[in-house]
Amino acid sequence: MQHWRVLIWLLCLNASLQAQQVVPVRWETALTMPIDSVVAIDASHLKWDTIPTQLYQFVHLIYLDLSKNRLKVLPLELGQFKQLTVFKAEKNKLTGAPIVLCQLTQLQKIYLGENDLSAIPDCFGYLHELKVLDIWDNAIGSLPESILQLKALKYVDMRGILLTPKFQDQWLKSMPNVTWQFDPPCHCAD
Repeated sequence: MQHWRVLIWLLCLNASLQAQQVVPVRWETALTMPIDSVVAIDASHLKWDTIPTQLYQFVHLIYLDLSKNRLKVLPLELGQFKQLTVFKAEKNKLTGAPIVLCQLTQLQKIYLGENDLSAIPDCFGYLHELKVLDIWDNAIGSLPESILQLKALKYVDMRGILLTPKFQDQWLKSMPNVTWQFDPPCHCAD
């Protein structure tokens, strides 16, 4: 009987710890902390063109904010952050498809709004934990069919993108349990 009490206590403690909000530390502060103690970094507004190699020493990250920098690509080294659940890189200069994110299978929230992305990679369909996909104000004209495999997905923001009524209707019908954010449809390519 004693073992059951301990087991229940451990399960409750684990649930309590998971429910706590992670507070990100600023990049400058993270550099002064013990590496193993840093799980969330806010490296926004730093005017980075490239990501400094020091970032990759923080192997326990679950939250990373690279928003409002000058990044054009996401380096393959980001793939080592296997525990990452939240990734933010809004308001950069990212182009192409951010394929490296497909290696981060624990991701629950991806924020890539206001970049120069033209596509979402097909491999995003493997991000089975993904709940939020925020890709507002990019030049994305389509989504891969693999997105339909994302049973945990709850929210997609595609505002600021010219999309046809057909596109919007297709996704609203295909994934009715997802909250879709669209601007009014354009009749530009029907």
